[in-house]
Amino acid sequence: MNKLDLQLNKMMHVIMSAISFFLFTLLTSTQAFAQFLPPTTIRTPYGNVTTPGHYMPRFYSSFGKKPVSSRYEFYIVLKNDSTVVSKTKIKLRTATKPSEISWKEKGKKYTVTPDQTKEIYRIDVKKNKIRGIPQDSCWLFLVDTVKYQKKFRRYSMTADINDPTISHFKIDNTNEILPLQISTLEPYVQENEKAKKLVLKNKLLKAIEELNR
Repeated sequence: MNKLDLQLNKMMHVIMSAISFFLFTLLTSTQAFAQFLPPTTIRTPYGNVTTPGHYMPRFYSSFGKKPVSSRYEFYIVLKNDSTVVSKTKIKLRTATKPSEISWKEKGKKYTVTPDQTKEIYRIDVKKNKIRGIPQDSCWLFLVDTVKYQKKFRRYSMTADINDPTISHFKIDNTNEILPLQISTLEPYVQENEKAKKLVLKNKLLKAIEELNR
């Protein structure tokens, strides 16, 4: 390999490192995490560089923070109706794995996913039951209690409902819980121009606030 080839290889390494850092910063700094970022081709003096697509679960966290589940005393109700009580936290889902919750019993670690439970819940300081229902690849905790019909309720992937990680929503007079994304919210904003514009800008939480006015 000649000197020119070595210089080109070094330059390509620098370019790829810069691209990786840019993608990492983009994924971890934005409030709304897209479900899929398509492959991207960047033209450079040394040829085109194509980065692979990236899948990320969609969720919204207050102030753009990376969502983290706090540790609580959880009641874990299994499919056989047995209940385990443990001070633990939810390990949030990733692109390839569902959320899970673990506990230790007699020195052995046990881990379950949403589909292996009927529910999980915690009791807050006011003795309220903060219930997480299994849905898709996570547990969902109701954030809002809306009294009026056709209002929108938000669901969090964590039990931290005062600082939630919003991932789903439901219309008050329906049973279906939907993932929060443009395609699922857009049909419900057609008669509200302000909410419609917010959805087109991917400001989905603000659109829900507008719809709930």
